[in-house]
Amino acid sequence: MKKLFISMISILMLSACNHVVENPEVQPVRAVKTMVISEASKSNSRQISGVVETTDESSLGFRVGGRIASVKVKTGETVKKGQVLATLDQKTYKLSLEETQANLAGARADLAEKKDALRRQKSLKKKDFVSQAAVDKAQTGFESSKSSVSVAQTRLKTAQNDLEDTILRAPFSGKIAKRMIDPFVDTLAGKVAFQLQSQGGHKVEVLMPETLIRDTNYGDVVSVNFPTLKDIVIGGTISEIGARAEKGNAFSVKILLSKTTSDIRAGMTAQVTFNFGESKDTSVYLIPVSALDLRIPEGKADSTEGWARVFVFNPEKRIIEARQVSIRDLRGNKLEVVKGLKEGENLVVAGVPFLREGQKVKLWKPTYSIPATINLRK
Repeated sequence: MKKLFISMISILMLSACNHVVENPEVQPVRAVKTMVISEASKSNSRQISGVVETTDESSLGFRVGGRIASVKVKTGETVKKGQVLATLDQKTYKLSLEETQANLAGARADLAEKKDALRRQKSLKKKDFVSQAAVDKAQTGFESSKSSVSVAQTRLKTAQNDLEDTILRAPFSGKIAKRMIDPFVDTLAGKVAFQLQSQGGHKVEVLMPETLIRDTNYGDVVSVNFPTLKDIVIGGTISEIGARAEKGNAFSVKILLSKTTSDIRAGMTAQVTFNFGESKDTSVYLIPVSALDLRIPEGKADSTEGWARVFVFNPEKRIIEARQVSIRDLRGNKLEVVKGLKEGENLVVAGVPFLREGQKVKLWKPTYSIPATINLRK
């Protein structure tokens, strides 16, 4: 009996083992949002903001120091070439001029006397009334007096220039951009008194990214518009290209405007549109930043410069495949891809950080709810 019970227990246990059903957890298929890759326009245009400058701008100041006697212009005033902008007190410079004039007159009188003495000594020497030493001494005195006249003439010219420099004049016609002096205040030689801008034309300075500077050439034609001036678009040509990178590895590029208007002023913001040609064999695709997989694959930390990883949907296997793409530059709010993609492929553009290579997915399709209706008759 006991043996029969044990046998029945064994049979029941074996039967239970045979009827155990595994219920593994079923992973849902994730829906992914994609975009169809299409080739961008061959016209590679860029719009870069810059600042308007005048073609000629000068910092003006007195060449001599002194007390400012008068200021003839104010900020924003238009001036003509040669117009008086400000003057210094001239008393000290007039006295200096009179002193140098007197010194020159004395030097000339002394020269005339030394010249006459030399003439007499030479005449006496012919008659053997004086020695050669006396003639040499008279010659030395004459040469010294002659040098004194030359020095006095130079000092007189300097005094005349100093007196003339007490009057500050406009070197060219333009507009006073800034005035930094006031009457009855002492100023030093060379200290800036005015900022003068010409009215002959304007230029725009932009900072060109290093990725585009190689395609920028002197004389290239661009178009310029101004955010604060509607419907004004002016052509321009590249006139200067910086040889050294500045902020953010960008190069200074200056554009000379073909014409100007009274509404365009220095310091205004301008937007310059550059057009760069593309090679016929170059395919450019624009993708959103959200399509990038920013997770760096293990062992490839040093080889990712200029490259990035994205996911492409394989419609046959219904999975996503990782793809390395070459990023060239940023155009607007999208990235330029020149290698790694083909036209017509489905690129995953959302939820990339939560995906893995080879994962089974399905294409996301938007669903729209029926709008609610309100019965106002009740």
